[in-house]
Amino acid sequence: MSFLEKVKTSRSELLYLVRGKNSGKACWHYILVDKAKLEMFKVKVKTDFIDLTQYGEVLHSDWGENPPEELAQQIKEEYS
Repeated sequence: MSFLEKVKTSRSELLYLVRGKNSGKACWHYILVDKAKLEMFKVKVKTDFIDLTQYGEVLHSDWGENPPEELAQQIKEEYS
């Protein structure tokens, strides 16, 4: 496995699509979690509220139940 493949693999394990509500409206966020904060993130994301910016880099977010298919495909290609 090349270095680039190893980096992509490790990054894909840190990429999460988080769905939730903000002020009663459905929203979603792609977040690249800091590896050192991954275990805390997994616990906290199950609670009612989480400040995603404290656990990594929010790559994309918007209103609605799901991200657009084009964006989901782009993220999949970039991080898988």
